[in-house]
Amino acid sequence: MPTPSLVKASLLAALLTAIFVVGWELYWRGQGFPISYNDDASLWASTRKRIYRSSPARPVLIGSSRIKFDVDLDTWASLSGQRPIMLAVEGASPRPILTDLGNDPAFRGTLIVDVTEGLFFTPPGARQERWAMDRLRAYPNWSLAQQLSFHLNRGLESRLVLLDENKLTVNAFLDELPLPNRPGVFGPPRFSPYFSFNSFERQSWMSARFVADTAMQNQMKAAWRHLGAGQPQHGVGGDTLVAMLQTARRAVAQIRRRGGHVLFVRTPSSGLYRQMETRNYPRAEYWDRLLAVTGAPGIHYADYPALAGFECPEWSHLTPRDAAAFTRALIPLVEQQTGWIIRAHPVAAAPTVPR
Repeated sequence: MPTPSLVKASLLAALLTAIFVVGWELYWRGQGFPISYNDDASLWASTRKRIYRSSPARPVLIGSSRIKFDVDLDTWASLSGQRPIMLAVEGASPRPILTDLGNDPAFRGTLIVDVTEGLFFTPPGARQERWAMDRLRAYPNWSLAQQLSFHLNRGLESRLVLLDENKLTVNAFLDELPLPNRPGVFGPPRFSPYFSFNSFERQSWMSARFVADTAMQNQMKAAWRHLGAGQPQHGVGGDTLVAMLQTARRAVAQIRRRGGHVLFVRTPSSGLYRQMETRNYPRAEYWDRLLAVTGAPGIHYADYPALAGFECPEWSHLTPRDAAAFTRALIPLVEQQTGWIIRAHPVAAAPTVPR
């Protein structure tokens, strides 16, 4: 039986822990951090399980971070009555996921593939491909213990800001230390902690603080410059590119043979980032060839006035307000290009997007 002194010590420790947790939580809320879910392998695996209920009104979205920011799931649901299934992976190539869905005999749904050329056309074995493969390996190996832990964490993450592992952990704080690179060493760039937050549906959005702060936007532009400095001056070509295109063609054909649909979408970019993409990945060599080889329809934002007027504040992603407007403009174009029936009604009021 515990002695009175141990009971008092335990109560004191519990009280101090509670005070610390409450104070830490209130501090970060005061700094403008919203509830955000850790976009880890378990969240991806949980989302992957839902793809078999896919339809034109509820497509599966794959790609990288741009489609996570630019296609607003709430706006899509307000027009179609169903929310898309987000399987895009930040910083990763969608090619392995496209191949996986092509090889999945049970997938007969509707797929929208976001094409960010510098990620889509990365060579086999590159880190962008490995990141996508890490997600793919997580799904069939998602154990019962991991699923239980995931559902327990979900309940806590929905209430506590301080559980954001990408920003509020010791490792995240260490990553923010302003350490200069050693000569000849290409280290990771520094991202604004207010740039990216995630919903449980894997929607990404910028905070209102980031949207209003040009200094934070300039920090992200510096990060994109840093990443661009480590990239080759021209994308892959020759047999490597041919093999990539044939892999995409095979996956598209497999999905179509089962009665599914595939659409490629090029989302907006701006400024120096757009200039680098245009130089490194000429449209005729990459986007146009992708559509020609796969035979799939495509929507390039630059071809449509309703999509071409959006500016990305940090050159690569849309604000929440613009994402809602972009999505409203995109859906009618998808219907026109594909014949899919998406909208439950032809006209709908623009929804309020709480962030």
